[in-house]
Amino acid sequence: MSYTSYIKKIFREKISIKEIMIRGWIHKKSFNNYQLRDQVLEGGKQMAKKYVGVWAIFDEDYEEGLEKAFNRYKEAGITHIMYAGIAHTFAVHEEYYQNTIIDPWIQIDFEKNQGDLFGTKSHLINSNFDEIYLLANKYGLSLDFDITPGVSEPIVKEYPSTAVVDIEGRRSGHWMCPANPDVKEYFYKRVEDILKHHQMIKEVELDVVSLDFYDPQVVPDWVLPELYPLRQLAIGNCFCEYCVGKAENQGLNLKKIREKIKTIYNEAITLNYEQFKKQTDTMRGLFDIVRFIINHAELIDWLKYRASVVEDFILGIRKLVKAIDPTIIISNDLVAPSFSWTLGQLYSNQHRLTDMTKLMLYHKRIGSFEVKPLKRIQKAIPEIDDQELMEQYYRLKGFSGPLSLAQFEKEGIDVENVYYEVRKAKMEVGQGHDVIAGLVGDLPATPDDVRAAVKMAHQGGADGYMLHLWYHNAPKENIVAFGEQLRELGEIK
Repeated sequence: MSYTSYIKKIFREKISIKEIMIRGWIHKKSFNNYQLRDQVLEGGKQMAKKYVGVWAIFDEDYEEGLEKAFNRYKEAGITHIMYAGIAHTFAVHEEYYQNTIIDPWIQIDFEKNQGDLFGTKSHLINSNFDEIYLLANKYGLSLDFDITPGVSEPIVKEYPSTAVVDIEGRRSGHWMCPANPDVKEYFYKRVEDILKHHQMIKEVELDVVSLDFYDPQVVPDWVLPELYPLRQLAIGNCFCEYCVGKAENQGLNLKKIREKIKTIYNEAITLNYEQFKKQTDTMRGLFDIVRFIINHAELIDWLKYRASVVEDFILGIRKLVKAIDPTIIISNDLVAPSFSWTLGQLYSNQHRLTDMTKLMLYHKRIGSFEVKPLKRIQKAIPEIDDQELMEQYYRLKGFSGPLSLAQFEKEGIDVENVYYEVRKAKMEVGQGHDVIAGLVGDLPATPDDVRAAVKMAHQGGADGYMLHLWYHNAPKENIVAFGEQLRELGEIK
């Protein structure tokens, strides 16, 4: 390994000078080379800085002026930037995709012309990454690579065989199964293609690798209402041929699991007030959920299996990335610990999968997403009033917030939940693994909301911070408030 490679590894892994000597990576005589020593020491200082980043929208920054936007990020103490859809700006080298049915141009063309929840990305896709990277670097920003493995309506539409399959045999309208070999090959090769042609990339961020029938943030029109908590406990599973085969190879009793999940599913779609009350009256807290699980013990095996599918996918990415360059950081975006397990995301295994975990809890925005399935339940069962629906929701997730659907949609949940979720995440991941708190910067968040969220994340023990701006038209003063609050707390200089 060259000295350059040694130095990069030292920087990434925050290895002390003493440890360098113990490992014998740089001989004591070599370390008398003052230039090399200074490089190592300076690198150590840089790595000692808090991870402070932003999830931003390139097209908004482009239209404002990249230098102006980058300078604002710099002044806020931000050192890392992840643009929504950045994976689609890189060139496609066709030879990488020979062993998958998925054509990478399908998603790229969709993002360019139609766009997704985060808008179109025409400026981003038509830009040159290397040029943007160099410009960002002038402002002390590390521009890196985010990819979203799994959710793609255009790909699923073109290749239905890649989709998650529910207990009824229906295929998802946009969620791809991470156990599907075509899905794995496509995303692995996309990552390899990008990294091998852009060697300056220092971080690969995996955006919500998970397993469910639909994206809980989107909740498309074709999704039927399903009663809580039955939906979360059993329904969002995959019974495609690859999941079934993998589960059987692991020794799971698929016949019994199918029967259990089918029964639970039928209860969840029995939409009347009596059935709703049965759930709210008998599942009022953690002990009741445990009681339910004990009576349906096979669910534990199935929930663990679902997590193993997600884990296997990420381990494949890790092996690939580290083989290309072991100094590249792998980060993973997870939803809040209170419900991440419903998507096959376990904080407790992150230390084996990635270098850092980014917890996404946008407390002012979460209501606008989570209210969608609640509204569908209420529409199907008009007798349910807002308060009893919201009280059940908060009991199940351990959140606090407003008791009307309208307020929940507009205001989200209380900021104290940021503290609790960061605390849970830190305890779950264990020592030596960083948790980066992803915080809301979009409307309806105000500068005061951003400040409060930063304080709660800091109090919860966050190792770093990301400001989320992907939902469009985030107030610029929120970025300023983010940096000011971090400085007040002594997290940045």
